[in-house]
Amino acid sequence: MKYIYGLNKSGQSIIDYLDSINENYYCWDDDVGIRKKVKNFNKTIRLADPLNLNLTLINECFLTPGISLNDKKIDILKKNNINIFRDLELYSRLTKDKKIIAITGTNGKSTTTKLISDVFRLNNIKNFTGGNIGLPLLDFKKMKNKIKFHVIELSSFQLESFISFNPFISILLNIYPDHLDRYKNFDEYALQKERIINFNKDGFNIVSIDDLKTRNIYNKNKDKIIPISNKFIKKGIFFQDSCIIDNYFANNDIINIPSVSSSLFGSFNFQNILAAYTVVKILALDVKNFIEIIKNFKGLPHRLEKIFENKFFQVINNSKATNIEASIKSIINYENVYLILGGRKKENDFSKILNYKKKINKIYLIGESAISISNQLKNEIRCEICNTLEIAVKKYFLDIKQVDRFHTLLFAPACTSFDQFKNYEDRGDQFRTLITKITNE
Repeated sequence: MKYIYGLNKSGQSIIDYLDSINENYYCWDDDVGIRKKVKNFNKTIRLADPLNLNLTLINECFLTPGISLNDKKIDILKKNNINIFRDLELYSRLTKDKKIIAITGTNGKSTTTKLISDVFRLNNIKNFTGGNIGLPLLDFKKMKNKIKFHVIELSSFQLESFISFNPFISILLNIYPDHLDRYKNFDEYALQKERIINFNKDGFNIVSIDDLKTRNIYNKNKDKIIPISNKFIKKGIFFQDSCIIDNYFANNDIINIPSVSSSLFGSFNFQNILAAYTVVKILALDVKNFIEIIKNFKGLPHRLEKIFENKFFQVINNSKATNIEASIKSIINYENVYLILGGRKKENDFSKILNYKKKINKIYLIGESAISISNQLKNEIRCEICNTLEIAVKKYFLDIKQVDRFHTLLFAPACTSFDQFKNYEDRGDQFRTLITKITNE
């Protein structure tokens, strides 16, 4: 019998699937509110916490990504030799006949996932899009039509524990320090990302080789990887002067990209574009349709989302920037930046931001990490501790009354949202609401 521990979206989707096939299970969530909600929808559901579970009935547990595999709460499951997986394992067992394009990376994976899904749509190919973005993995079973192609985004947590996953195309975009609150060190985090390549038995692997970790992975597995880069590659695909140069599927084939959507603004989006192009070539899809998607691509909310602009300033919502590298990649695209940083930090060293101090006029610091970040930056960049997002926004609008050159208010927190918000979407939505309210006054 299966045990589902954690009843967020992924856990609930597993329950829905098991209910649909009339399979018995036990489940649990540490949040009493979530348990009550689940019970209201399903009066016969069987709830049992790990300590009060008849472990002789259980042969495997599906653990929500929100719970660490090192959490002491699951020690009793480990001691009783119960196999512990994420939803990816059950999904993998059910998709042996699907063509799965799986995307991971520290930054950019949601954009790449949507790009590829949009390319399929323009080529009239139905696809399921989900995972760490949008629909949970098991929700593909709710779709009425049998869909051959799946485009899924995977987090490091989802990649931690599986034995059956074997995608048709694996994409690894980048590896930067992230989630170090959940891993012993950066190397352990990187190993989870690498699993998407190591467990691809007979499919295609696409790897952007522009950072140290991914370059090392490529060097170990050159014969099984299609490399992409922002720089010249002799046998690969790279971006140069608004063109894709294809030295992998062709000999120096030049694909001109005459226009790029503002949602793909910034050189860091090149790897997203290159990954999508490589999928197009593998599947022999129409490159003209791909160029059309790049031109008209509409990005996801909270990812370098321009939410206001006039002749004096613009406001960019990048609430999805939950690590320092993502924040820096936002900063480099703008001048005269007023930056909102802070939340619950994953990393301790924010000094890398000082490398871009000439771009930053002032930093407004929010959340539980505000003082810590300020102590690292305040000697070289003007900082103000505001604690809440609302105070930070109000302080900014007071400050700009004396600013006479075009500038950018950039919300790129470099931290998670869980100290003050439900998630990064909630944080971004509240930021948008605050800006809309003030700019409409």
